[in-house]
Amino acid sequence: MRALLAGLGAIGCLSACIAPADPPPETSVTLRALDWLAPAADPVTHLTTQPAACVPGDMSDAARRGELLFNSPLLLGGQAAKAGLSCASCHRNGRGNPNFVFQGISAAPGTADVTNALFGHQRADREFNPVPIPDLAGPEGQIQVDRDDPGALEAFLRAQIIEEFSGQPPSLDVIDDVAAYIRAINAQACPADAVVAQSWHDEVARVDTAVRAMTQIDEADQRPYRQAARAALGRLHARFPAPAHLDLRTELESLSAALAEGELPSGALNALADGLDAAAPRSLYDAETLADALD
Repeated sequence: MRALLAGLGAIGCLSACIAPADPPPETSVTLRALDWLAPAADPVTHLTTQPAACVPGDMSDAARRGELLFNSPLLLGGQAAKAGLSCASCHRNGRGNPNFVFQGISAAPGTADVTNALFGHQRADREFNPVPIPDLAGPEGQIQVDRDDPGALEAFLRAQIIEEFSGQPPSLDVIDDVAAYIRAINAQACPADAVVAQSWHDEVARVDTAVRAMTQIDEADQRPYRQAARAALGRLHARFPAPAHLDLRTELESLSAALAEGELPSGALNALADGLDAAAPRSLYDAETLADALD
């Protein structure tokens, strides 16, 4: 990252010399996705683009809630949650991630050892056997479990969370929603190689989904959705770093606290969207800004 250092401005300057101006503060890049990015991958491209989501535009409410949870590290729990890993870390936009490398879990980029004891002991086989991460819209992702067999996908997901990641047993609502999202992923919904920009709009849409969930789910079962929404706000917080976005960061922190305690104030998301839209050209969603910050 750049640090612009001011010079003294004159040779042989004595005590009367004017002190140099303070250097402008640096932009701090703390994006979790960098932690498991293959060294040979282009970080700017990886962090500003993503595979297109192969889902229909008219997804059900359950599928939208599932997409929200799919992006939440707390769904998996255990060491994965501590590392910031979610289902979407390996399956970006429900697809794949050929640039994924996690020390001790991956061999070649785009692979993961799903029977490694790092995340859970129940499936640990004491062998290092990473396998390719499947694109859930592709043939290899479609055949992993029969999505048309009632209950099969739900049982598979529940076992993954509990056995592979040592997560807490999820509620039936959570499993049903994640299953609805995965069933919505279909290669027919987009070209296999389609790429789209990463945007703050995606995270705001997830928070909006969580807000809607508050009206659809019993209060006792809302915690995973609140957590997932706060995770989305946290990802926005990282994309709008200090010092350029202090006011916006304070607003994001306030909204996260409001979600933890109850619901967002009326109109809060619209106001947030206006602020994010104005600040986006100077955020880490912007390729040039990101490249400068990573330099």
